Amino acid sequence: MDFHLTETQQMTRRAMREFVRKEVVPLAQELDEKAEFPLANYRQALELDILEITLPEALGGIGDDYLSFVIALEEFACGSAALAFSLSVTEAINHLLCRYGSKNQQQHIEPLRKGAALGAAAPGVGGSDVFLAGTADKTVDGVDVLLNGTLPYVPHAAPADMAIIFASSDTGINAAYLVDKQMPGVAAGKPDALMGMQSLPVGRLEFNDVRLTGDHLLGSLKQGPTIYAALEVRTHLAIAALAVGISRAALEEAVNHSKNRIQFGRPLAQMEATQNKIADMAARIEAARLLVYQAAFYLEMDQQSGQRAAMAKLIASEVAVETCKEAVQLHGGYGYIKDYPVERLYRDALFTQVYHTTNETQRYKIARQICRVTK
Repeated sequence: MDFHLTETQQMTRRAMREFVRKEVVPLAQELDEKAEFPLANYRQALELDILEITLPEALGGIGDDYLSFVIALEEFACGSAALAFSLSVTEAINHLLCRYGSKNQQQHIEPLRKGAALGAAAPGVGGSDVFLAGTADKTVDGVDVLLNGTLPYVPHAAPADMAIIFASSDTGINAAYLVDKQMPGVAAGKPDALMGMQSLPVGRLEFNDVRLTGDHLLGSLKQGPTIYAALEVRTHLAIAALAVGISRAALEEAVNHSKNRIQFGRPLAQMEATQNKIADMAARIEAARLLVYQAAFYLEMDQQSGQRAAMAKLIASEVAVETCKEAVQLHGGYGYIKDYPVERLYRDALFTQVYHTTNETQRYKIARQICRVTK
């Protein structure tokens, strides 16, 4: 097994890291305080061809693997987890459109990749398997479906131009649909006030007798669960990559502060207790990163990718929270002040434990898969 990154992956990492250091980090704190979406940084990131990494060559992309995208995502999360997650949402939408969309539906890819449009998609929260209640006038091939209900906690809900949603009908069919935000009956609630990830616009999508035809159906009726699983595994891996990036940023802040903070006549970094904390933080981050990279690698081969992604998200998110907590502790009282990045990183890390399923639910699902327990 070769653990070396390819030359292309190393170049991607260097390019993204340099961009994040120069353009993202200086704005992250201010945008978090204002709860403002980093639109300028988002469009700059698209100019770096980050979405082209996994886009097939036939559609103008690079056609590289998901691991390469995860590497880029980690770098962005080191500067702004909210920006990184926004990029992951768009990448997931493009992936679903490439793999399951019709020629007409795939026309959305170009404006999404260029930043001319924004999309919304989420595999649910709280372990839910169904987003909406759908009432079908005709249940043949997804034609003339009326959607009613509310989809909560959707990234990009308010600014999105289109959304991929999952709806069940009275026949029990759970299918994926591509919905235009301008359609009659579609509305978005105002963005939720979040504890962390405040630059990420998250809110409700509301549907009131929204009439969809077969042209809105993504894939086929039978492919609904498959499309859902594809979005879920990408969401898990994206969050896991975010967690690693957040952890790394917290470690860097802790190390820098420990070198400069003088206590009892010497830098904190020279004290054994501090060194033990930093060593443990670094070791845990490296272990989480390897788990995330492995899960991303196996995603391309579709080998237990769902379970591996769930494990990666579980471990990486817990490492992120613990690392940020220790970073705050090493800062002392300064770590509790909003002027210091570790306060923001701690709040952002908590997001990775609760979206889109809590870690408690994640453990339940992993255990069921391992024990082969059925309902």
